[in-house]
Amino acid sequence: MEEFIQTPLYPDPITPTQPIMPIKRNISKHIFRWLVGLAVVLVGISATLFYFGSSSFTESGITLTVTGPNQASVGDEVTYKVHIENNTKTALHSIKLSFTHPQSSAILKDGQIINSNGNVQVIDIEDLSAGASRDEEFHSFIVGDKGNIKVALAKLDFKVENIKSSFEKTAQFSTTISDTPVPITFVGPPTSVSGEAVTYLLDYRNQTQDDISGLQLVLSYPDGFRVTKVLPKATTGNTVWSLPLLKKGSGARIVIDGVLTGQQGDTKSFNVTLQRDINGTYVDYEKDTVTTLISSPLLKVSASVNGNANYISYPGDTLLYSIQYTNTSNFTFSGLTLRAKLSGSMYDLSSIDPRGGFYDSSTSTINWNSTVVPAFNALAPRATGVVVFSVKLKQTSGSSSNNTLAHATVTLETENVPDTISGNSVTVTNDILTKITSQPTFSQKAYYKDPSFGSSGPMPPEAGKNTVFTIHWLVTNPGNTVSNTKIVGTLPQGVIWKNIFTVGAGQPQPTFNKNTSQVIWDIGSLPFGVGTDGTLPYGLVFQVSVKPSPTQVGFEIPILTGARFSGVDSFTLQNIAITNLDINTNFTVDRPGEGVVQP
Repeated sequence: MEEFIQTPLYPDPITPTQPIMPIKRNISKHIFRWLVGLAVVLVGISATLFYFGSSSFTESGITLTVTGPNQASVGDEVTYKVHIENNTKTALHSIKLSFTHPQSSAILKDGQIINSNGNVQVIDIEDLSAGASRDEEFHSFIVGDKGNIKVALAKLDFKVENIKSSFEKTAQFSTTISDTPVPITFVGPPTSVSGEAVTYLLDYRNQTQDDISGLQLVLSYPDGFRVTKVLPKATTGNTVWSLPLLKKGSGARIVIDGVLTGQQGDTKSFNVTLQRDINGTYVDYEKDTVTTLISSPLLKVSASVNGNANYISYPGDTLLYSIQYTNTSNFTFSGLTLRAKLSGSMYDLSSIDPRGGFYDSSTSTINWNSTVVPAFNALAPRATGVVVFSVKLKQTSGSSSNNTLAHATVTLETENVPDTISGNSVTVTNDILTKITSQPTFSQKAYYKDPSFGSSGPMPPEAGKNTVFTIHWLVTNPGNTVSNTKIVGTLPQGVIWKNIFTVGAGQPQPTFNKNTSQVIWDIGSLPFGVGTDGTLPYGLVFQVSVKPSPTQVGFEIPILTGARFSGVDSFTLQNIAITNLDINTNFTVDRPGEGVVQP
């Protein structure tokens, strides 16, 4: 019988007679150690190169700053300072500094205006060594409107030693326009019918405390506008008005009349620029634009104030507006609305009487619709009508050019358009501008014992003895500059001019006419704002004496009569006259009622 031998499915491991050496594992360890050593060496070399070589440069080590004034007035010369600093250990090469002046500004270099593409000045710098710095200055004349923020930008392009690529740094600075020395107000009709006569008004005023020289106003007109008359006459053509010297507080109005033609829907732009001569080059100071839309002649609106389209008002006045509307077409229009928007700071909006209209205080607008004007539900061809409202002006006008005008914009509109008329609405707009004249104040007072001059003689006055009185004239002007300003008062018989007086700093001295016994204070130009907003009024203090006769015992004695202020408003050209009460010995401030002559 054969012997059966079973082989295990999982036999026991054979135990080798000789040990097996781990050759592959030893080789792997050697390779790993060699690679780690190589990596350490490479890192060391890299660190050395980074520290001592070209890669020691870091862009954050380059400083670029721009400094200048935070605020400036229109036309101011502004100086910007650019500072470059190399805080790295590497020199900079092929440096280009580009400075972009604020938009619309004029560039000044070496005292001259220069033209530069894009308002950019470029300075090339060869190199800037490690640790070095450099400063550059740039000069601009700021142009814009009050409240504009003007931004200047500096850009630095450069290369670094042993690095092929270029680098760039930028910095900027913002300046806010805080004031406009000579504000201009340019207005005209928002809409007009082609072929219709139109009028544009340009007002300007020097509201600084200094005279300004070398100004000019330049107008540009759109295609389709034909000038028929300008007042005052232009210096060049009908487009340039030279203002060699604009005195402080003075201003004027330019009126441009003409005929405007165009296609319905065309927008016509009228532009004005105020310029100043800087070393032979006119630099833009301020700009303004008026646009007029050529509209449909289907509707018409017009307005008047206190019965006059050219009414001249004054602070504290009440303005009664009358608005006339007309359907000039052959269509009947429905769903009409009429709006009157009030612009300007002189309106006392709390005093508005809309007379049936609805006043929207959020927009300063009075609205009328068919609920208050039934005709607006169906305005027949050639139909016409009138609505009215009233508003007061504030008592003081201040010194801004916007305070010399009251401005109302009237709009008549409907969205119910006949099928044969193109467009989504039929609209007509008109403006009415009301000049506000100056309202100076003139007051006078008499003292027996004056705070500055003291007293002399008996009080009450005594017959045969001299008593001296001191008279104060005080003038304020919250509105427009007044030209040809003069105050004249008469000394009655028996009153003597002492020729002792004082006036405010820089103000003219009075004269005394012996033939007429008149005290004359010829002020000349009375600037706007005198005696307001913290400024001192114009003042004259002078002394007179009286020596009563025995026949005047028991009576007060007149010491100044017929004192009268006169002048001309330089903006409205209105004559101004203020007459004051007569002064006698009983009307003194410090001894009232004690002026009856004693024996």
